[in-house]
Amino acid sequence: MKFPLYIAKRYLKSKSGNNIINIVTILACLGVVAGTTALFIVLSVFSGIENYSLGILKASTPDLRISPKKGKTFIIDEHFSEVMEGLSHTTFYTKILEERAFFKNKDKEEIAYIKGVDSLFNKVTPLDSLIIVGDWFDNNSKNACITEYQLTRKLDLNVYSDLLQVYVPKPGKGYITTSTKTINTIKPQVVGVISSQNQDENKYVYVPLTLCQQLLSKTPNEISYIDLATENDEQLNKTLKYLNQKLPRFKIEKREEINGSFYKILNSEKLIAYLVSLLVVVLVLSNTSGTIIMVIVDKKKDINTLSNLGTPLKNIRLIFSIYGFFLNLAGMIIGIGIGVLMVRMQLYYKLIMITPSVAYPIAFEWGNIWIVSTTIVVFGALASVLASGRISKKLTTNNRQQ
Repeated sequence: MKFPLYIAKRYLKSKSGNNIINIVTILACLGVVAGTTALFIVLSVFSGIENYSLGILKASTPDLRISPKKGKTFIIDEHFSEVMEGLSHTTFYTKILEERAFFKNKDKEEIAYIKGVDSLFNKVTPLDSLIIVGDWFDNNSKNACITEYQLTRKLDLNVYSDLLQVYVPKPGKGYITTSTKTINTIKPQVVGVISSQNQDENKYVYVPLTLCQQLLSKTPNEISYIDLATENDEQLNKTLKYLNQKLPRFKIEKREEINGSFYKILNSEKLIAYLVSLLVVVLVLSNTSGTIIMVIVDKKKDINTLSNLGTPLKNIRLIFSIYGFFLNLAGMIIGIGIGVLMVRMQLYYKLIMITPSVAYPIAFEWGNIWIVSTTIVVFGALASVLASGRISKKLTTNNRQQ
């Protein structure tokens, strides 16, 4: 191994007598630099988009959610209350009742969801931080609501002046005879508007829990689910384990499971971007293979000399494999260095902006460096081995005859 490594280093450091070989070698190395830089920046951009999206999602989605495995609602009994009292004092939970409803304001109509929340709601999911007009209703409010921005526009609502008409069918069986006996209605006053980038939040109107229970003809202890917020990931895992043991009849979901489709889309987008960038990298590394083959042709006399000295064919191939590996390695190191510099510059100097106040999202993650390095090393080594495989016994025999 020492001998092939020594010869490969000499070939890499020394210039060829043929100037075209030198130019092609430099271009191949620059191609690896460009491919590596592009792959790292693409992964960093998608990491930034992921972090930005998850930051928005965190403001509107709890760490954990307890919901019934069957049915839309459940009643909080004595056992359930004891389980919740056994949670850590750093874990907050909020009771929520949710149902589809019909909303009307003047001649505007829309179907969305009404969500009844209690006084601890904003400690678990701080939606009050997303208020753009008005204020969140206080704990003593009995006839107030918060609407989402898009829904506010569709219904042409005015904060503090409009009463939003909400209609839901009464629970029961049989034929509908008159609307007054089969429809529940409330008219809460709009006191605030929220704006969220989370598409799921575009369908909700928030009201006090007691008002929602009154509208849906539910008992004071009947809710749809409970959302929880924990202090950190360690506390989250402990709480999840505790709840799974104590509440086997309920479904316990983490944020990733609550928004499963959202996470799948994010991961799919990043995977597709990686595969497209990988295709570019493979094309670039194929140029390295071509360069190695040109170097092999240029070094025919050296191959002949090594063969006459009794160097095994596998060692001759190994020389050029190592040569190609070092060529790719040099390009990879320079490419990662340039990529890291560009990412850092965007993070600190905000060179590219989406809006005058929001920089294009990007993130520096060591995991991306590991992915890029592994990709270049693996595919670069494969390209080098395939190219060096062109050296055959026939080539060394022809050299001897010459």
